[in-house]
Amino acid sequence: ERIQDISVKVDAQTGISSVDLVSKILIRQGRPAEEILKVVDEEGCDVIVLGTHSKGFLEQTFLGSVSKSVLQRTQKPVFIVPLPSGKTDTNLI
Repeated sequence: ERIQDISVKVDAQTGISSVDLVSKILIRQGRPAEEILKVVDEEGCDVIVLGTHSKGFLEQTFLGSVSKSVLQRTQKPVFIVPLPSGKTDTNLI
């Protein structure tokens, strides 16, 4: 239901039908970058779109990042979409 609500908001804001963009929603367990790359191969994805939130320099340097790991390990185009500042994951749109 939440995904459907977000989809309606995306359609209204962009004028593009998200129904044509989203074909499956998968929930996986494991290391995020590895699971993302497995799904890309299994599903034959043409493009990877990742959401990200900004971290401080030290946190980013020492902890690494899912986005960075995916970027380094794929030949597919990757779009990184930042979460607007001040927003939480319950307010994506």
